[in-house]
Amino acid sequence: MIRAAVYGAAGYGGAELLRLLLLHPDLEVRQATSRDPGRAVDQVHPGLRGLTDLVLEPSDPEVLAPELDAIFLALPHGESAAVVPRILARCPGARVYDLAQDFRTGHEAEGWVYGFPELNRDALGEATRVACPGCFATAILLATVPAIACGDVPLRVIVDAKTGSSGSGSTPSAGTHHPARAATHRAYKVFGHQHETEIAAVWERLTAGNAPPLSLVPQSTPLVRGIYACCYVIHAAPPTDPAAWYRRFYAPSPFVRLVEEPPNVLNVRGTNNADLYVRQDGPVTLVIAAIDNLVRGAAGQAVQCLNLGFGMPEDRGLRLPALVP
Repeated sequence: MIRAAVYGAAGYGGAELLRLLLLHPDLEVRQATSRDPGRAVDQVHPGLRGLTDLVLEPSDPEVLAPELDAIFLALPHGESAAVVPRILARCPGARVYDLAQDFRTGHEAEGWVYGFPELNRDALGEATRVACPGCFATAILLATVPAIACGDVPLRVIVDAKTGSSGSGSTPSAGTHHPARAATHRAYKVFGHQHETEIAAVWERLTAGNAPPLSLVPQSTPLVRGIYACCYVIHAAPPTDPAAWYRRFYAPSPFVRLVEEPPNVLNVRGTNNADLYVRQDGPVTLVIAAIDNLVRGAAGQAVQCLNLGFGMPEDRGLRLPALVP
């Protein structure tokens, strides 16, 4: 059994990690930490009642058992970088899976691998430090990587992407508190979202430094879960049967489903699946991606990376039906 810990288990990301890991047939969750320790995990996350008797321990690397095999970090952005060196010193044999943005770009020389399985399967099999992609980045990369990787680099990619409120974390703010968000729809961080950096880094690698410009308009919706990304990939000339190319590219991918009509986030909610719809209009290829931001866009993708790292089928413990309705 893989001996695992969730570091920062009190938030939404930590809750999803525990939901998936507690049911994983080849893994035992040994520890869960929080900045507010001492509470039972199923008191903080009542949906886990009957699945665990763990009690939250302090978020201090010194409390971690040195023999751990895998450690998942579900901390606010900017906090992982400060604790990872101490965690690695405490648990030298553990593989680390970080859900925050701290190591997603610019840390390859330190051994960090970007946790996007559809592109980095081989590297993730060997990786001991994995930086899991952001939720917008996951959806947009799933929708665009086949078009970028085909060799005919697009002129530009324009993305209109919508997100649910859980992507903002469990602590409410003026823009994420339910009464302010439930009946509205607005754009934010227009052409300046933090996930653009990691998207561009992947595109740069695929095109040997000739990546197309990205224009991203993120939008806040009343949804709780979900990313719905409409990606317009613009070529100089009409590409030949892009839908067929997408089907071939994702043939080995257990979680990517090519659908014949625009996807619905309801059909991926609670799962690690990504539904893609490909439609061509002359030189423009529209690809719509629908994912669950907390599963495929965070915890589920981290577990997928763990499966690859420990030599298991990447869908081990992740074959989940959607929560419909």
